[in-house]
Formats: sequence, C-alpha cells, structure tokens
Amino acid sequence: MVERHALKEVIEDTNRRFWGCVMLPITLAFFGFYSLSSILHEDIPSKHITEFPVRNVLNPLLGEDDEATSDMLDGLTTSSDVWKYLETVFIPFFLRDTDIYGRQLPQEKRGTFLQYNQVLGGIIMSLERGYRQRCEDPLVEHLTCFPQDTLNADQFGGNISDLYEPGKNASYWYGTNESLLECPDEGFVIPDCASNISNTTARPARSINIWTLDRRLAPLGQELAASMPVEQTQLSLILDGEKSFKFTLRARDPLEKNVKRFQYLKDRGWIDEQTLSLDVKVVAFNYQLAIPRLLKVQFKFYFSRGGGVYTKQKIEVATLKTWPRHNRALLLFVDIVFLCMCLASTAFMAREFSKDMKAGKIFGHFNLINSITWLSCLFGWAHLGMLFGLEVYRKMVMASIEDYFDYLDTPSTLAVMSLSDSMAEFSSYQRIFISYAHILFMARCFLSLQWQPRLAIITSTLQATTVDLTHFLIVLIPTWFGFAIAGMIMFGRRMQAFSTPLSGFAMCLQLALEGEYDWGYMSSEDWFITLLWVWIYMVLLVMVMLNMVLAIIMDVYAEVRRQQGETMSIFQHCTYLFKRALYFKNWVPDRELWERVAEMPETIIVDEILEAYPNMPDFQLNFLCDGARNRTRVIQRAGIDPTYTVQMVAAIHISLEEIMMDLIKLKKRGWMGKGFEVPHDEDRNLVKEILSGIAVQSEWMLNAQKHVSWLHQQIGTEGADGAGYEWKATGPVGAPRCRLQTVCLKAAKPSRGGWTKCCCIGRYFRITLH
Repeated sequence: MVERHALKEVIEDTNRRFWGCVMLPITLAFFGFYSLSSILHEDIPSKHITEFPVRNVLNPLLGEDDEATSDMLDGLTTSSDVWKYLETVFIPFFLRDTDIYGRQLPQEKRGTFLQYNQVLGGIIMSLERGYRQRCEDPLVEHLTCFPQDTLNADQFGGNISDLYEPGKNASYWYGTNESLLECPDEGFVIPDCASNISNTTARPARSINIWTLDRRLAPLGQELAASMPVEQTQLSLILDGEKSFKFTLRARDPLEKNVKRFQYLKDRGWIDEQTLSLDVKVVAFNYQLAIPRLLKVQFKFYFSRGGGVYTKQKIEVATLKTWPRHNRALLLFVDIVFLCMCLASTAFMAREFSKDMKAGKIFGHFNLINSITWLSCLFGWAHLGMLFGLEVYRKMVMASIEDYFDYLDTPSTLAVMSLSDSMAEFSSYQRIFISYAHILFMARCFLSLQWQPRLAIITSTLQATTVDLTHFLIVLIPTWFGFAIAGMIMFGRRMQAFSTPLSGFAMCLQLALEGEYDWGYMSSEDWFITLLWVWIYMVLLVMVMLNMVLAIIMDVYAEVRRQQGETMSIFQHCTYLFKRALYFKNWVPDRELWERVAEMPETIIVDEILEAYPNMPDFQLNFLCDGARNRTRVIQRAGIDPTYTVQMVAAIHISLEEIMMDLIKLKKRGWMGKGFEVPHDEDRNLVKEILSGIAVQSEWMLNAQKHVSWLHQQIGTEGADGAGYEWKATGPVGAPRCRLQTVCLKAAKPSRGGWTKCCCIGRYFRITLH
C-alpha cells in the first residue's frame, strides 16, 4: 500500500533527476579529459627540473634562521646592491664563455649555463625613468622631487666624450666592428641602436607550415604593487610609443666585453635619482630533454621613492612541441575526445536554448547551472584555440632559432629574442587561463552533484546554510577587518604582510587557518600590545567564531539529512541506471506512469499497479514502492524537531515518577486496600470515574474479542464448505502473509476491481466469487 501523492512525487523526482544523472558522468569525464590534456601539454615535472636549478642559483631557498644577502635577489635593498648583483651573479651566470674546466667556448656555444641551457640573443635590460621637477606640495615646493607617475623618454647621461682617456678614444667606444658600443649613446637614447641594422646577412625566406608536427631544432608582494612606480603597459606602448631605454648584452660576445659594456652603463650613471624601474630578462634554449623547451627569466627592480628597492621575479618554461613523439598518440586521443565533448556540450546547450527561445523563456534559460555550462563550453573552445595559437608561435620560434644558429647577424638575434620572449609570455597567460578554467569546470561538476540524491545532500546543505552564514558574516567580517587594521597599525611599519589593509586581512586569514605566526618578529616592539592582540584574536576569531561556522554547517547538514530520508547511494544509483538500461523494453515511461497513477485512488495497492502494467519489471515496481514509502516517512517526520521529542520523553518520565510516588504515599497511608471506605465525596467521585473507565475499556476489549472470534469462524467455515469463496492476504511487495490474529472491526463494500477493504491494520483481502 502506498499513497498516491507520494508515488507521484517519486515519479516526478525520478524523471527530473534521470537526465541529470546521465549527464553527471559526462560532466565528470569532461573535467577529467580537460585535466588530463592540461597535465600532458604542460608537462610540469620536466618544467620543474629545468626551472628549479635556475631559481636556486639566482635566489636560493633559505631556512627559517637564514637571512638573505646581497648575492641573492631577496637581499637587494639599494641601487648599489642592484649593480653588484647584476655584475657578480646575474651576468656571469648566463653569459659564460668558458666550460667547467676554464677552457674557452666556441662562439656558437657561448652563453651556455648549467651545461645544457643556451642563451638566445643575450640579456635585455630596459630602464624606465621619471622627471625631475619642483615639488608640488606647498610645504616643500622649494625642493626637487622625482615623481613616479609619469615616464620620461628624453636623452640623458651626459656626453660620451667625458669618458675619453688615453687608449679609449672614440674608435674604442663606437664606429668599428671591434668597438664596445653600437652607437655613441647606446642605452641612453630612444630609439636604441638596434634600429640601425648594418650587418644583415642575405638568407632564403623560410616557409612555416603550422600543420606539420616535427621540425629541426625582497620579492615584491602583490599588496605593494600599487605603491610602486608606474610602468609602461602594452596599451601605452601602442598609443605613446616606446619610452624605455634598452641595452643588450649579447651572448656571442666574450664575457670580458660584456663586463666592459656593463661598466660603461655604470660610468655614465644609467641608474640615477630619476630611475623608476629596471627590467632584466633573458631567454634560453634547452634541447637535451625529450621535448625542446624555452626558459625565460625576468627580474623587475622597482626603485621606490621611499628609498628601497623591491623586486619581482618571473621564470617561465615553454615547450616547443605540442604533440611530441613519445606520447603523441595519447595526447591526440585526449584532445580529440575533449573536442568531441565540447561539440556535444555546445550542441546540447544550443538545442536547449532554441527550445527555450521558442517557448519565450530566453531569460529563464540563463539560470546558474546553464550559465556555468555555457561558460565551460566557451572556456573549452578557448583552450583549443590557445593550443592552436601556441602551435603557430612554436613554429615561428623554431624557425627563428634555426636562423639564429645559421646566421651570425643582428636581425637573427633580435628576431629570436623577440619571438622567444613573446611565446614565453603567451605561454604564461595560457597557464593562468588553464588554472581558472579548472576552477570553472570544478564548479560545473559541483552543481551537477544535485542530480544524485545522496550527493545532493551536500549541495542542499550549502544552499540551506547560505542565509545563516550570510548573517554570521555580517558579524565576522567587521571583527576580522578590525583586527586587520589594528595589525596594520602595529606591525605594518616592520612587516610587509601587514603593510596594507588588504594584506593585513589576508595575513589574519592565514593566522586563522594555519595558526602559525612569527612571534619573535611581531613582539620585537610593543610586546604587551602584541600579546593582547594575538590572544584576543586567537580566542575570539579562531576558537569561537570559526567553530561556530562549523556548528552552523553541521546542524543544517543533520537537518537536511533527516529530511531527505533513506536516499540512494551512488552505488545504488549506478545499479538503478544499469537496470533501467537492461529492462528498457518493459520499462514504463515516467510520463505515462504519472498520468495513470493520477487516475488511481488516494491509497494505491501494489496489485493495482501490476493490473495496469502487467509487464512492469519487478525492479521498477520495488523502486517506486520503496521511494513512496520513504517519501511518506519523510512527510510524517516533517516538523518533528529532535529537541521537542527529547523534551516530551523527559516530561512523561517525570510525570510517571510523580505518579509512582503518589501511589506509594497512598498505600502507606492505607488509602488503597481491600474493604476501604472513601471519606470525602470528591475522592469518592474520582474513584468512581476511574473504575467506570476501567469497566468501559474491559467491555470494549471483550466485544472486540468476540468479533474477532466470529470473523475467524466465518472465514474458516466458508473455506471448509467450499461455498465458492477464496481469500488470500495481499500487501506491499515482499510483505508477509496476513496472520489470523489480524483485528478486523467491520467490512466495507466491494470496491472497483473486486477488491474489498476491511478496517484491518495494514492488510487487505481479496474475495473473488466463482
């Protein structure tokens, strides 16, 4: 026996969840193939073994008790430290002209570092300068200031003739092939000397086929970035033109010549009070691994008007083959499958959009789930487009590398440096895109979990806690931000992590999640205030408020879990989908079943369903009945709070104890016993009512027993005489047969289909006339 409304809800829920459950593995496969494609194309392990040695040389990892020195990137604080670092560490490391035994390398092998990496072109240094002008503030308007919000492209550095000395006249500096400079003011004028190309070598034009697979071959924190001097962007470069002073140290020149060229910059004062930033970058080529790759190293030095120097490092590794030979088959398979999934997802969403557009539900189509699905499709196509664009870049770079090794002239050097730098930059943007795409695809998978009943508990819990957590955040965020501002005021002068409100907020979040902090450095000043700040923060925010968040979520989870009832697990759901596919010929469609059930009585027995659909699979019938019973139990439990149940049980228990105590007192006083007399009328009436109630209950039980005995005799007599009646017990699928002790008070008229309902508890009888 099942309730009609419960059965209809089960059918509707099954129909609503079916296609979502079918799409769930497809969505997970979409995410899985995208992740696999990203892993194979990025080849992070090989990039790590290429990138880590360079990082360790230029900016070694330090222990907890170690301090950075001026030979490390994190230890640079002044302009003189920058000159020393470039001269003693950076340039000798990349522009080596000897091997590990001190022997001179041939010209085509110069610039080889770490034995297997070769610099392409050389080291490019770009300097950005500001203006010298009177200070705008009335208080210091008589002084000279160097603003950092505008770029200056005027020539500077004085006259090169000031550097003339015996043996170092004009021909030493410029004018001949053996001269130190390309032009008199190299590095101090815009445009630079590279625009005057004089040693071009004739060469045949190369044809690039992008369809072929093979060819020959103290760090600055983000929180302080807004306080640094302005730098030229790509948009300003297009609109305003080049405003940076460039100087190149070529890899094919001897190290001694590059050192002299670098000393020339120092002698003419390349870095002065007007310097805003210095960008140093180098691109190297590694062809010893399975996949040839480019290594780009870029350091940015910001000369703050506060007097210090802040650095930003960026090291990127880009592969030069999209589908290498050692795993080409796997990569092509993964990319083709991902392409097919993009086509299928886009076609499915386009079909749904067309249906909603015809129905006039265009705005309703773009709900949260459909919007994220559309975005995931767009990101998938963008990923494939970026792979194609990167392949074009790779072909162009490989052609420029071949020219670089074949022709020893300036154009080939400039071309390989420019293309390699652009490709490494494009590769870094693609890496960031892949990271954000994974978050989007993960959100799509997370939203798809709502179609599986057991997994939907998690999404329903998060949805139900939204309101409570929003109200809780109204209290938490101001408190959190207050501690962040207090920390910035106390520690921001000494610690970069607390130097801005946003960074202070992030540091407080780190303290709450990790519980680790540098107590020695924080308490070096104002020890007692630091102690109060740390203790109050750890107790109030970490121990109280964060645990309240967990308490809210767990309480709502228990409530949602109770309301959902006995839902199918993921394994049971897989079994359901398999059985539905196995019995698809006899499986009754949900829409047809719902329309037929809507015509049945309020209370439906199993045989009525079997009479309507004799060929219905037993699995489908059991599934519908179990789901309807579970839905009925959920409805019955609705509104019953466990706290109220506990309170009711406690109240009944206390009342029973009080009754027992009163009975014991009455017995001791002799009020209850054989032949006693009741002295008062009020007590006499009370006893009379109790005894009358007992008599009525006894009479009811006696009559019920007589009716049961009569019914049993009638059933037995009719069956023995063979009067043409037969009976059998029926009920829910899998229920035990009706026992003779079943209490039946009266019989009803035969209903439609020959079924007669008795007022028996949970059982029905079928009486068929022959």
